[in-house]
Amino acid sequence: MFKTETIRVMKNIKIYILFFLLLVGSSCELDLLDNPNSLSENSADVDYLLNSVQISFKDFFHSASAFGMDNTRMTNMGGSTYESAYSPSSFDAIWTNAYATFLSDVQKLIPTAEESELFYHSGMARIMEAYVLITMVDYFGDIPFSQAIDKTNFNPEVDDDADVYAAALNLLDAGIADFGKKSKSTPANDLYYGDEDLWIKLANTLKLKVYIQSRLVNTNAKAQIESLINSGTGVLISTDGEDFQFNYGTNNSSPDNRHPDFANNYVNGGSKYMANYFMNVLYREKSVVDPRMNYYFYRQTLKISSSPIDLPCAGASRPTHYPSDVPYCTVGDGYWGRDHLDDDGIPPDNKLRTIWGVYPAGGKYDDGAGKAVTQTSGGRGAGIEPIMTSSFVKFMLAEAALTLGVNGLDARELLEDGVRESVTKVINSGALDPEYTGHKGTSIDDYLDVVLGSYDAASASDKLNVVLKEYYIALFGNGIEAYNTYRRTGLPKGFQPALQADPGKFYRSFIYPASYITRNLHAIQKGSPSVQVFWDTNAAGFIN
Repeated sequence: MFKTETIRVMKNIKIYILFFLLLVGSSCELDLLDNPNSLSENSADVDYLLNSVQISFKDFFHSASAFGMDNTRMTNMGGSTYESAYSPSSFDAIWTNAYATFLSDVQKLIPTAEESELFYHSGMARIMEAYVLITMVDYFGDIPFSQAIDKTNFNPEVDDDADVYAAALNLLDAGIADFGKKSKSTPANDLYYGDEDLWIKLANTLKLKVYIQSRLVNTNAKAQIESLINSGTGVLISTDGEDFQFNYGTNNSSPDNRHPDFANNYVNGGSKYMANYFMNVLYREKSVVDPRMNYYFYRQTLKISSSPIDLPCAGASRPTHYPSDVPYCTVGDGYWGRDHLDDDGIPPDNKLRTIWGVYPAGGKYDDGAGKAVTQTSGGRGAGIEPIMTSSFVKFMLAEAALTLGVNGLDARELLEDGVRESVTKVINSGALDPEYTGHKGTSIDDYLDVVLGSYDAASASDKLNVVLKEYYIALFGNGIEAYNTYRRTGLPKGFQPALQADPGKFYRSFIYPASYITRNLHAIQKGSPSVQVFWDTNAAGFIN
């Protein structure tokens, strides 16, 4: 098979070149479903198309992840209520990227690649397309699919969300089949793997994700998972070297190929607040500090201001509906974030806020200096988008073992492996920071002693909460899986409440974007954020 480790080594250079090519390779064709920056069929060079697809795919992931992180208290969710946190226009960018850019280019790429016997290209495109469709269903429920990307139909009707899930599974099978065919050449730029075996593992792993995500409505989920994991050795992503991630570079202009969360936080200071709740989970919730703490977060100050000018909640009374073990206003020791659904405005605290660290944004490792950052700090933006990692797979399998009784799986062993792989990956990211001198926090083994002790002491019904709490922590940078897991299971327990006692209805799915509602005659807006997707059969109001 195609083993091209040099692609991973040269990735930053290729990203720089690729961004330039995309700037000069766009067309001017425009209709309701075409983006003026996507490539027209007349210039459908398959490599150019695949480049465009790969870049728009990572952009889609990043946008989708941000919404999930807000709702699961990894980052601060603005607005004082759920319905005021977002407007329909909040979702215009993700919807437009999915349909007018990504899916439009995929529609052009696949037949062109097949005609040219470039099955590696079409296999990649189908697997990424499946991921985008799955995520669009997870976020919006019923979406246009069978009539979408049709230049003769400007008003596509929605398909049932379960049907789109089934179509995505078919795309994964078709992608695997493509990699079983002899391709005339490999892509000029495979920005994710450079290895067709790993794309097949990804496709199988995404099947696992679908089976677990839909297990509440799919009576065959157990059998499907058992069939998948018993179909041969090495069918799933299982090691760090097989992680499906996008690697950013360090160039800061023309084009800027740094991680977006670095670019947005290391020039003028923090642009978005970290969530006090998530920082507290890592810093204070256990008897030891999480080993990933100084990698996830960087403190620009070691002191928390007592001035309400800098920190509007300073001196304010703790909300009476907050449990005693939930943080309010601050975590302390310089960890400067915000509470869930706190919209206190924007004080002059950009250089004081806790910001993204070296993982996953390619920022700075927190060595306790407590100094404001610049765009040359730390890893200078050479971070990653953690789309699907080996640790995520271990946690998903542990859930399958505990909820479905899947044969051959040991949930405790999978929990240990998942934590160990996550912590190791995060600690290894420290090398991106030139000033990093090695890990100084809690050791992996000491942390695991605490986690496994909690697991062993938990009741049978609470063991899943221990597993999914560790999954939640490992998911930093991937809000998609955190948001899905929370809606599917209601776990982990103990999320920080909204600042208001009655914040309205939690987003069981997102409202449709303004661009879709105003331009499509068949589009009907949802009545509220409480509309549930097909796989979510949990009771109304069981999460908040």
